Amino acid sequence: MPDIYSHEIEGCLAATIGEGGLSEPALDTALGAAWDVWSAMREDLAEAGFPPLAIAETRDDLTAVRAVADRMAANCDAVAVIGVGGSNLGAMALCALAGNPRVAMHFLDNPDPQRLARFREACVPARTGVIVVSKSGGTAETLAIASTVVPEILDARAGDDIADFAMAICEPSDNPLRRLARHWGMPSLDHPKDIGGRFSVFSAVGLLPAALAGIDVESVCDGACEALALNLRGASAREVPAAAGAAVTLALLQTHGVRVSVLMPYADALAPFTRWHRQLWAESIGKNGHGTTPVDAIGAVDQHSQLQLYLDGPPDKLFTFVTQDFEGRGARVPPELATLAGVDYLAGRTTGDLLAAEQEATIESLIAHGRPVRRIAVPRVDEASLGALMAHYMLETVTAGFMLGVDPFDQPAVEDGKERTRRRLAAHASGLA
Repeated sequence: MPDIYSHEIEGCLAATIGEGGLSEPALDTALGAAWDVWSAMREDLAEAGFPPLAIAETRDDLTAVRAVADRMAANCDAVAVIGVGGSNLGAMALCALAGNPRVAMHFLDNPDPQRLARFREACVPARTGVIVVSKSGGTAETLAIASTVVPEILDARAGDDIADFAMAICEPSDNPLRRLARHWGMPSLDHPKDIGGRFSVFSAVGLLPAALAGIDVESVCDGACEALALNLRGASAREVPAAAGAAVTLALLQTHGVRVSVLMPYADALAPFTRWHRQLWAESIGKNGHGTTPVDAIGAVDQHSQLQLYLDGPPDKLFTFVTQDFEGRGARVPPELATLAGVDYLAGRTTGDLLAAEQEATIESLIAHGRPVRRIAVPRVDEASLGALMAHYMLETVTAGFMLGVDPFDQPAVEDGKERTRRRLAAHASGLA
Protein backbone atom coordinates (compact mmCIF):
# COMPACT_ATOMS: atom_id res chain seq x y z
CA MET A 1 0.00 0.00 0.00
CA PRO A 2 1.51 3.39 -0.99
CA ASP A 3 2.16 6.03 1.65
CA ILE A 4 -0.67 8.45 2.25
CA TYR A 5 1.57 11.32 1.15
CA SER A 6 5.12 11.95 -0.01
CA HIS A 7 7.47 14.82 0.75
CA GLU A 8 10.20 15.99 -1.63
CA ILE A 9 12.83 18.61 -0.79
CA GLU A 10 15.15 18.27 -3.79
CA GLY A 11 13.86 21.55 -5.21
CA CYS A 12 15.35 23.35 -2.20
CA LEU A 13 18.92 22.21 -2.84
CA ALA A 14 21.72 24.09 -4.54
CA ALA A 15 22.34 21.06 -6.74
CA THR A 16 18.85 21.62 -8.22
CA ILE A 17 18.30 25.39 -8.20
CA GLY A 18 21.74 26.92 -7.88
CA GLU A 19 22.91 29.51 -5.34
CA GLY A 20 19.38 30.09 -4.02
CA GLY A 21 19.34 26.56 -2.64
CA LEU A 22 20.89 24.79 0.30
CA SER A 23 24.36 23.29 0.10
CA GLU A 24 24.68 19.71 1.28
CA PRO A 25 26.66 20.77 4.38
CA ALA A 26 24.01 23.33 5.33
CA LEU A 27 21.27 20.75 4.81
CA ASP A 28 23.14 18.13 6.82
CA THR A 29 23.59 20.54 9.73
CA ALA A 30 19.89 21.40 9.75
CA LEU A 31 18.86 17.76 9.44
CA GLY A 32 21.11 16.90 12.36
CA ALA A 33 19.47 19.55 14.52
CA ALA A 34 16.04 18.35 13.44
CA TRP A 35 16.93 14.75 14.24
CA ASP A 36 18.03 15.74 17.75
CA VAL A 37 14.62 17.30 18.34
CA TRP A 38 12.71 14.51 16.62
CA SER A 39 14.56 11.83 18.59
CA ALA A 40 13.46 13.52 21.80
CA MET A 41 9.87 13.78 20.55
CA ARG A 42 9.36 10.38 18.97
CA GLU A 43 9.09 8.35 22.19
CA ASP A 44 6.23 10.54 23.40
CA LEU A 45 4.63 10.40 19.97
CA ALA A 46 4.87 6.62 19.83
CA GLU A 47 3.27 6.34 23.28
CA ALA A 48 0.37 8.70 22.46
CA GLY A 49 2.06 11.47 24.41
CA PHE A 50 1.12 14.23 21.95
CA PRO A 51 -2.53 15.05 22.77
CA PRO A 52 -3.45 16.74 19.43
CA LEU A 53 -2.71 13.44 17.60
CA ALA A 54 -3.40 11.04 20.45
CA ILE A 55 -7.05 12.09 20.30
CA ALA A 56 -7.12 11.06 16.63
CA GLU A 57 -5.75 7.64 17.59
CA THR A 58 -8.08 7.00 20.52
CA ARG A 59 -11.19 8.50 18.85
CA ASP A 60 -12.43 9.58 22.29
CA ASP A 61 -14.84 12.16 20.88
CA LEU A 62 -16.25 10.25 17.91
CA THR A 63 -19.26 8.60 19.54
CA ALA A 64 -20.48 11.83 21.10
CA VAL A 65 -19.67 13.79 17.93
CA ARG A 66 -21.70 11.48 15.70
CA ALA A 67 -24.67 11.47 18.09
CA VAL A 68 -24.78 15.26 18.32
CA ALA A 69 -24.23 15.72 14.59
CA ASP A 70 -26.99 13.28 13.62
CA ARG A 71 -29.44 14.89 16.03
CA MET A 72 -28.69 18.41 14.83
CA ALA A 73 -28.75 17.41 11.16
CA ALA A 74 -32.23 15.94 11.62
CA ASN A 75 -33.51 19.18 13.10
CA CYS A 76 -31.64 21.92 11.24
CA ASP A 77 -31.31 23.15 7.68
CA ALA A 78 -28.40 25.43 8.58
CA VAL A 79 -25.91 25.60 11.44
CA ALA A 80 -23.78 28.55 12.51
CA VAL A 81 -20.38 27.72 13.97
CA ILE A 82 -19.41 30.66 16.18
CA GLY A 83 -15.72 30.74 16.98
CA VAL A 84 -12.52 32.43 15.85
CA GLY A 85 -9.06 31.20 14.92
CA GLY A 86 -8.38 27.69 16.13
CA SER A 87 -12.02 27.36 17.12
CA ASN A 88 -13.18 27.30 13.51
CA LEU A 89 -10.34 27.26 10.95
CA GLY A 90 -9.84 23.49 11.22
CA ALA A 91 -13.56 22.86 10.95
CA MET A 92 -13.75 25.14 7.91
CA ALA A 93 -10.93 23.20 6.26
CA LEU A 94 -12.68 19.87 6.84
CA CYS A 95 -16.12 21.12 5.78
CA ALA A 96 -14.66 22.40 2.49
CA LEU A 97 -14.45 18.75 1.37
CA ALA A 98 -18.24 18.42 1.46
CA GLY A 99 -19.49 18.87 -2.09
CA ASN A 100 -23.11 18.72 -0.98
CA PRO A 101 -23.23 19.25 2.80
CA ARG A 102 -26.21 17.74 4.56
CA VAL A 103 -26.79 21.07 6.33
CA ALA A 104 -25.64 24.55 5.27
CA MET A 105 -22.63 25.51 7.36
CA HIS A 106 -22.02 29.16 8.30
CA PHE A 107 -18.79 30.11 10.08
CA LEU A 108 -19.15 33.30 12.11
CA ASP A 109 -15.80 34.54 13.36
CA ASN A 110 -15.39 38.23 12.64
CA PRO A 111 -17.98 40.40 14.45
CA ASP A 112 -18.64 42.41 11.30
CA PRO A 113 -22.20 43.79 11.58
CA GLN A 114 -22.82 43.53 7.83
CA ARG A 115 -21.71 39.93 7.67
CA LEU A 116 -23.89 39.00 10.64
CA ALA A 117 -26.83 40.78 9.00
CA ARG A 118 -26.29 38.72 5.84
CA PHE A 119 -26.29 35.55 7.92
CA ARG A 120 -29.63 36.52 9.46
CA GLU A 121 -31.07 37.20 6.02
CA ALA A 122 -29.84 33.86 4.66
CA CYS A 123 -31.22 31.62 7.41
CA VAL A 124 -34.63 30.72 8.77
CA PRO A 125 -34.15 30.94 12.57
CA ALA A 126 -36.73 28.22 13.25
CA ARG A 127 -34.59 25.75 11.26
CA THR A 128 -31.14 27.06 12.27
CA GLY A 129 -28.73 25.50 14.74
CA VAL A 130 -25.66 26.86 16.47
CA ILE A 131 -22.32 25.57 17.78
CA VAL A 132 -20.37 28.01 19.97
CA VAL A 133 -16.67 27.22 20.38
CA SER A 134 -14.03 28.79 22.63
CA LYS A 135 -11.33 26.83 24.44
CA SER A 136 -11.01 29.36 27.24
CA GLY A 137 -14.68 30.26 27.11
CA GLY A 138 -13.69 33.91 27.22
CA THR A 139 -13.03 34.87 23.59
CA ALA A 140 -14.55 38.33 23.15
CA GLU A 141 -15.55 37.96 19.49
CA THR A 142 -17.21 34.61 20.13
CA LEU A 143 -19.10 35.85 23.17
CA ALA A 144 -20.31 38.99 21.38
CA ILE A 145 -21.55 37.11 18.32
CA ALA A 146 -23.16 34.36 20.39
CA SER A 147 -24.89 36.88 22.65
CA THR A 148 -26.55 38.50 19.65
CA VAL A 149 -27.27 35.42 17.52
CA VAL A 150 -28.23 32.69 19.99
CA PRO A 151 -31.15 34.52 21.68
CA GLU A 152 -32.80 35.07 18.28
CA ILE A 153 -32.54 31.36 17.48
CA LEU A 154 -33.82 30.40 20.93
CA ASP A 155 -36.85 32.67 20.52
CA ALA A 156 -37.63 31.22 17.10
CA ARG A 157 -37.29 27.65 18.40
CA ALA A 158 -38.97 28.12 21.75
CA GLY A 159 -40.95 24.89 21.41
CA ASP A 160 -37.94 22.73 20.44
CA ASP A 161 -35.56 20.79 22.65
CA ILE A 162 -32.39 22.91 22.66
CA ALA A 163 -30.25 19.76 22.33
CA ASP A 164 -31.79 19.37 18.85
CA PHE A 165 -30.06 22.48 17.57
CA ALA A 166 -27.42 23.92 19.92
CA MET A 167 -24.10 22.97 21.49
CA ALA A 168 -21.26 24.77 23.26
CA ILE A 169 -17.65 23.55 23.24
CA CYS A 170 -15.26 24.94 25.87
CA GLU A 171 -13.04 23.86 28.73
CA PRO A 172 -14.80 22.31 31.73
CA SER A 173 -14.40 25.27 34.06
CA ASP A 174 -16.39 28.25 35.29
CA ASN A 175 -15.90 30.50 32.28
CA PRO A 176 -18.09 33.04 30.46
CA LEU A 177 -19.25 30.64 27.74
CA ARG A 178 -20.21 27.97 30.30
CA ARG A 179 -22.22 30.59 32.17
CA LEU A 180 -24.06 31.61 29.02
CA ALA A 181 -24.67 27.97 28.09
CA ARG A 182 -26.16 27.28 31.50
CA HIS A 183 -28.31 30.39 31.22
CA TRP A 184 -29.63 29.27 27.85
CA GLY A 185 -29.96 25.61 28.86
CA MET A 186 -27.50 24.74 26.09
CA PRO A 187 -25.65 21.39 26.37
CA SER A 188 -21.85 21.42 26.27
CA LEU A 189 -18.98 19.26 25.10
CA ASP A 190 -15.62 19.60 26.80
CA HIS A 191 -12.71 21.14 24.92
CA PRO A 192 -9.64 19.08 25.92
CA LYS A 193 -7.59 21.09 28.40
CA ASP A 194 -4.31 19.72 27.08
CA ILE A 195 -4.97 20.67 23.43
CA GLY A 196 -4.60 24.27 22.26
CA GLY A 197 -7.20 25.73 19.96
CA ARG A 198 -5.04 25.76 16.83
CA PHE A 199 -4.16 22.08 17.42
CA SER A 200 -7.76 21.00 18.15
CA VAL A 201 -9.02 19.92 14.72
CA PHE A 202 -9.12 16.20 15.62
CA SER A 203 -11.31 16.89 18.65
CA ALA A 204 -15.00 17.81 18.66
CA VAL A 205 -13.95 21.34 17.70
CA GLY A 206 -13.19 20.22 14.16
CA LEU A 207 -15.02 16.92 13.93
CA LEU A 208 -18.51 18.02 15.04
CA PRO A 209 -18.96 20.63 12.28
CA ALA A 210 -17.38 18.22 9.80
CA ALA A 211 -19.73 15.41 10.76
CA LEU A 212 -22.66 17.80 10.45
CA ALA A 213 -21.55 18.62 6.91
CA GLY A 214 -21.42 14.91 6.08
CA ILE A 215 -17.66 14.44 6.22
CA ASP A 216 -16.34 10.96 7.07
CA VAL A 217 -14.62 11.95 10.31
CA GLU A 218 -13.31 8.43 10.91
CA SER A 219 -11.32 8.71 7.68
CA VAL A 220 -9.97 12.08 8.78
CA CYS A 221 -8.59 10.46 11.93
CA ASP A 222 -7.33 7.48 9.94
CA GLY A 223 -5.33 9.83 7.71
CA ALA A 224 -3.81 11.58 10.71
CA CYS A 225 -2.76 8.24 12.19
CA GLU A 226 -1.23 7.11 8.89
CA ALA A 227 0.77 10.33 8.70
CA LEU A 228 2.03 9.87 12.24
CA ALA A 229 3.03 6.28 11.51
CA LEU A 230 4.82 7.38 8.33
CA ASN A 231 6.88 9.92 10.26
CA LEU A 232 7.67 7.51 13.09
CA ARG A 233 9.04 4.96 10.58
CA GLY A 234 11.84 7.27 9.42
CA ALA A 235 15.32 6.17 10.38
CA SER A 236 16.88 9.58 9.71
CA ALA A 237 15.63 13.15 9.60
CA ARG A 238 15.54 13.09 5.81
CA GLU A 239 13.17 10.11 5.99
CA VAL A 240 10.87 11.91 8.46
CA PRO A 241 8.77 14.37 6.40
CA ALA A 242 7.96 16.61 9.37
CA ALA A 243 11.60 16.82 10.47
CA ALA A 244 12.87 17.35 6.93
CA GLY A 245 10.31 20.11 6.35
CA ALA A 246 11.29 21.92 9.54
CA ALA A 247 15.00 21.52 8.74
CA VAL A 248 14.73 22.92 5.21
CA THR A 249 12.54 25.83 6.30
CA LEU A 250 14.88 26.92 9.08
CA ALA A 251 18.07 26.28 7.11
CA LEU A 252 16.84 28.51 4.27
CA LEU A 253 15.96 31.17 6.84
CA GLN A 254 19.36 31.03 8.49
CA THR A 255 21.54 30.73 5.37
CA HIS A 256 19.58 32.64 2.73
CA GLY A 257 17.24 34.94 4.66
CA VAL A 258 14.14 33.15 3.34
CA ARG A 259 11.55 34.68 5.66
CA VAL A 260 8.33 33.96 3.74
CA SER A 261 6.77 30.53 3.32
CA VAL A 262 4.13 30.17 0.61
CA LEU A 263 1.79 27.17 0.77
CA MET A 264 0.15 26.66 -2.63
CA PRO A 265 -2.17 23.74 -3.39
CA TYR A 266 -3.99 23.45 -6.71
CA ALA A 267 -7.26 22.09 -5.34
CA ASP A 268 -9.89 24.67 -4.38
CA ALA A 269 -11.00 22.40 -1.53
CA LEU A 270 -7.63 23.01 0.16
CA ALA A 271 -7.90 26.81 0.25
CA PRO A 272 -9.32 26.82 3.82
CA PHE A 273 -6.59 24.35 4.81
CA THR A 274 -3.95 26.92 3.85
CA ARG A 275 -5.61 29.44 6.19
CA TRP A 276 -5.64 26.85 8.98
CA HIS A 277 -1.92 26.30 8.41
CA ARG A 278 -1.26 30.05 8.38
CA GLN A 279 -2.49 30.39 11.98
CA LEU A 280 -0.84 27.17 13.13
CA TRP A 281 2.59 28.23 11.92
CA ALA A 282 2.41 31.95 12.71
CA GLU A 283 1.05 31.63 16.25
CA SER A 284 3.28 28.69 17.15
CA ILE A 285 6.62 29.84 15.71
CA GLY A 286 6.52 33.65 15.71
CA LYS A 287 8.11 34.36 19.08
CA ASN A 288 11.18 36.07 20.54
CA GLY A 289 12.14 37.49 17.15
CA HIS A 290 11.99 34.07 15.47
CA GLY A 291 9.78 32.75 12.70
CA THR A 292 8.89 33.00 9.06
CA THR A 293 5.76 34.56 7.58
CA PRO A 294 3.24 32.05 6.18
CA VAL A 295 1.39 33.05 3.02
CA ASP A 296 -1.60 31.16 1.66
CA ALA A 297 -2.02 30.88 -2.10
CA ILE A 298 -4.09 28.77 -4.49
CA GLY A 299 -3.26 27.59 -8.00
CA ALA A 300 -4.13 28.47 -10.68
CA VAL A 301 -5.67 31.70 -9.35
CA ASP A 302 -2.51 33.04 -7.76
CA GLN A 303 -0.46 32.35 -10.85
CA HIS A 304 -2.31 35.36 -12.22
CA SER A 305 -1.97 37.51 -9.10
CA GLN A 306 1.29 36.54 -7.38
CA LEU A 307 3.57 34.59 -9.72
CA GLN A 308 5.24 37.70 -11.15
CA LEU A 309 6.40 38.58 -7.63
CA TYR A 310 7.34 35.00 -6.85
CA LEU A 311 9.53 34.67 -9.96
CA ASP A 312 10.98 38.14 -10.30
CA GLY A 313 10.68 39.73 -6.86
CA PRO A 314 12.98 39.36 -3.86
CA PRO A 315 14.34 35.81 -3.34
CA ASP A 316 13.00 35.58 0.20
CA LYS A 317 10.37 32.86 -0.22
CA LEU A 318 10.08 29.10 0.14
CA PHE A 319 7.30 27.52 -1.92
CA THR A 320 5.49 24.39 -0.83
CA PHE A 321 3.15 22.82 -3.37
CA VAL A 322 0.50 20.31 -2.38
CA THR A 323 0.05 18.34 -5.58
CA GLN A 324 -2.17 15.59 -6.91
CA ASP A 325 -2.77 14.00 -10.31
CA PHE A 326 -5.43 16.02 -12.13
CA GLU A 327 -4.87 14.56 -15.59
CA GLY A 328 -7.93 13.17 -17.37
CA ARG A 329 -10.35 14.62 -14.82
CA GLY A 330 -13.15 17.03 -15.63
CA ALA A 331 -14.99 17.94 -18.81
CA ARG A 332 -13.24 18.03 -22.18
CA VAL A 333 -12.86 21.12 -24.34
CA PRO A 334 -14.71 20.47 -27.63
CA PRO A 335 -12.07 20.42 -30.40
CA GLU A 336 -14.18 22.58 -32.71
CA LEU A 337 -14.40 25.32 -30.10
CA ALA A 338 -10.66 25.16 -29.43
CA THR A 339 -9.98 25.46 -33.16
CA LEU A 340 -12.42 28.33 -33.55
CA ALA A 341 -10.76 30.19 -30.67
CA GLY A 342 -7.27 29.47 -32.01
CA VAL A 343 -6.18 27.49 -28.96
CA ASP A 344 -5.59 24.07 -30.49
CA TYR A 345 -3.49 23.02 -27.49
CA LEU A 346 -6.77 22.78 -25.53
CA ALA A 347 -8.58 20.63 -28.12
CA GLY A 348 -9.93 17.49 -26.48
CA ARG A 349 -8.12 18.19 -23.23
CA THR A 350 -9.90 18.13 -19.88
CA THR A 351 -9.95 20.96 -17.38
CA GLY A 352 -7.90 18.66 -15.16
CA ASP A 353 -5.30 18.36 -17.94
CA LEU A 354 -4.94 22.14 -17.96
CA LEU A 355 -4.63 22.34 -14.17
CA ALA A 356 -2.06 19.52 -14.12
CA ALA A 357 0.02 21.29 -16.78
CA GLU A 358 -0.14 24.57 -14.87
CA GLN A 359 0.79 22.90 -11.60
CA GLU A 360 3.91 21.30 -13.03
CA ALA A 361 4.85 24.30 -15.18
CA THR A 362 4.73 26.64 -12.18
CA ILE A 363 6.98 24.35 -10.17
CA GLU A 364 9.40 24.07 -13.09
CA SER A 365 9.42 27.83 -13.61
CA LEU A 366 10.17 28.58 -9.97
CA ILE A 367 13.01 26.06 -9.96
CA ALA A 368 14.38 27.53 -13.20
CA HIS A 369 14.40 30.95 -11.51
CA GLY A 370 16.37 29.55 -8.56
CA ARG A 371 13.48 29.67 -6.10
CA PRO A 372 13.38 26.91 -3.42
CA VAL A 373 10.44 24.56 -3.91
CA ARG A 374 9.27 21.52 -2.02
CA ARG A 375 6.42 19.22 -2.91
CA ILE A 376 3.90 17.36 -0.77
CA ALA A 377 2.05 14.94 -3.02
CA VAL A 378 -1.23 13.22 -2.21
CA PRO A 379 -3.02 10.74 -4.48
CA ARG A 380 -6.28 12.69 -4.13
CA VAL A 381 -7.81 15.33 -1.87
CA ASP A 382 -10.19 13.55 0.47
CA GLU A 383 -10.81 13.10 4.20
CA ALA A 384 -7.83 10.83 4.78
CA SER A 385 -5.34 12.97 2.86
CA LEU A 386 -6.49 16.15 4.58
CA GLY A 387 -6.17 14.47 7.97
CA ALA A 388 -2.65 13.45 6.97
CA LEU A 389 -1.70 16.95 5.82
CA MET A 390 -2.94 18.45 9.07
CA ALA A 391 -1.04 15.89 11.15
CA HIS A 392 2.10 16.53 9.08
CA TYR A 393 1.96 20.26 9.69
CA MET A 394 1.32 19.86 13.40
CA LEU A 395 4.43 17.71 13.65
CA GLU A 396 6.50 20.00 11.43
CA THR A 397 5.44 23.08 13.37
CA VAL A 398 6.24 21.59 16.76
CA THR A 399 9.61 20.31 15.50
CA ALA A 400 10.51 23.74 14.12
CA GLY A 401 9.45 25.43 17.36
CA PHE A 402 11.68 23.24 19.47
CA MET A 403 14.54 23.69 17.00
CA LEU A 404 14.20 27.46 17.47
CA GLY A 405 13.98 27.14 21.25
CA VAL A 406 10.44 28.53 21.47
CA ASP A 407 7.33 27.02 23.00
CA PRO A 408 5.09 26.14 20.04
CA PHE A 409 2.02 25.82 22.27
CA ASP A 410 1.69 29.29 23.78
CA GLN A 411 0.90 32.72 22.28
CA PRO A 412 1.99 35.34 24.83
CA ALA A 413 2.03 38.32 22.46
CA VAL A 414 -1.60 37.76 21.47
CA GLU A 415 -2.70 38.44 25.04
CA ASP A 416 -1.43 42.01 24.81
CA GLY A 417 -3.88 42.87 22.03
CA LYS A 418 -6.73 41.17 23.86
CA GLU A 419 -6.06 43.14 27.05
CA ARG A 420 -5.88 46.42 25.12
CA THR A 421 -9.22 45.62 23.50
CA ARG A 422 -10.81 44.96 26.88
CA ARG A 423 -9.43 48.23 28.28
CA ARG A 424 -10.77 50.25 25.33
CA LEU A 425 -14.22 48.73 25.68
CA ALA A 426 -14.21 49.29 29.42
CA ALA A 427 -13.15 52.92 28.97
CA HIS A 428 -15.89 53.44 26.38
CA ALA A 429 -18.47 51.94 28.73
CA SER A 430 -17.31 54.27 31.53
CA GLY A 431 -17.73 57.23 29.24
CA LEU A 432 -21.32 56.19 28.55
CA ALA A 433 -22.15 55.84 32.24
